[in-house]
Amino acid sequence: MITAPHHNQQVFSDYYLDILLPQRQDWQELRAEAEPVRQELATIFARYTPGDKEAQAEHDFIRPVLKVLGHIFEVQASLATPDGTKQPDYIFYRDAEALNANKGKRLTDTLLQSGACAVGDARYWDCPLDTSLRNRGGDPFTNKNPSYQIAFYIQHSGLE
Repeated sequence: MITAPHHNQQVFSDYYLDILLPQRQDWQELRAEAEPVRQELATIFARYTPGDKEAQAEHDFIRPVLKVLGHIFEVQASLATPDGTKQPDYIFYRDAEALNANKGKRLTDTLLQSGACAVGDARYWDCPLDTSLRNRGGDPFTNKNPSYQIAFYIQHSGLE
């Protein structure tokens, strides 16, 4: 039995991942360029031991993966919302110049439109993303359904 080079969570069909995608010309052209990155990601994954602490997941897995993939991001930026200032885990930028232009500012959807491209929120490895996290202490906002929280950030940042 041949093991698939992916752990499909049904975002795509197995048929697409196993048969159609590898046949695409653009996929084949990028394969050699992507191989060193894939190997580095595999090393990060092999070293990672999942736990139930978000900060540890970010330090040991999420940030190293984001860096290997070449993302430019700010951590815990202040975002102005109708519910006060919130701090999404990540604001992703198109380039370092755009990040530096906004660094240290209380961000608004207007400021973010000039170079930010996405907002991100991290969770520990096995965190349920579709249920309320009632038994975790702290700010009630961060203990709501994680899907609600990222939707809130998207809505009030104007980013995807």
